[in-house]
Amino acid sequence: MSAAPRRVALVTGASRNIGRAIAIACARADHAVACFGRDQGALNETAALIRDIGSEASVHLGDAGSDTALEGFARAAAEAHGGIDVLVNNAGVMREVSIVDMPPAEFRKVVDINLTAYYTLARAAYPELRRRRGKQCADLGRRGVIVNIGSLFGSLGVSAAASYCASKAGIEGLTRALAVEWARDGIRAFCVAPGYVESEISRASLADPERQRLIVRRIPVRRVAVPDEIAEFVTFLASPKAAFFNGETIVVDGGQRIQV
Repeated sequence: MSAAPRRVALVTGASRNIGRAIAIACARADHAVACFGRDQGALNETAALIRDIGSEASVHLGDAGSDTALEGFARAAAEAHGGIDVLVNNAGVMREVSIVDMPPAEFRKVVDINLTAYYTLARAAYPELRRRRGKQCADLGRRGVIVNIGSLFGSLGVSAAASYCASKAGIEGLTRALAVEWARDGIRAFCVAPGYVESEISRASLADPERQRLIVRRIPVRRVAVPDEIAEFVTFLASPKAAFFNGETIVVDGGQRIQV
């Protein structure tokens, strides 16, 4: 009896930080991984790490703010690996600018990358995700899954982060809509919303000892997360072990939100 083919995961922002960790965790879970981002060299490094694990990887260069690039990514990844089982929308940007100092055009740019791109890529991947639904309800291993990476900031009001807060809150609404509309197609969707994680987005905040102390003091477990902790949680929820889970946002923040 031949082994089942590898599942295929698409990961945006796979060049570093949480995105790279998710791509590698997917490979460890026996997924072929299509890596999308803007940094060719860093994406090649991610792909090399995946191949070292013994899995398949492909590199796709593009800007998450471009509908054409995202639609092309979905097509190319499906052609390279024979389909799409898991889509991880992870690419994102943060601009620390006050509301009065951020023109509407800059606000839209953040929303385009952090939210509209998630909609665009989910829509582009839909035909392949739908194909994975299986013939029976018991065929859970081939169901399509969409993982949207949100943020603790999606449920908070944070000064100088209006565009980030708004876009991350929008991801939660989009996730619920995807989960309801596509459930009958055998596709489930959920949002993982990390708190503070060691990454480029949080580097400036964590580099200041006093600011880091204030941040950690608000987290009951008294530390920030590392990218691997988010990645392992994502791959569990995307697996058949969590097959009855759908449409929810899970905040992974060490308990910060329940304390503020």
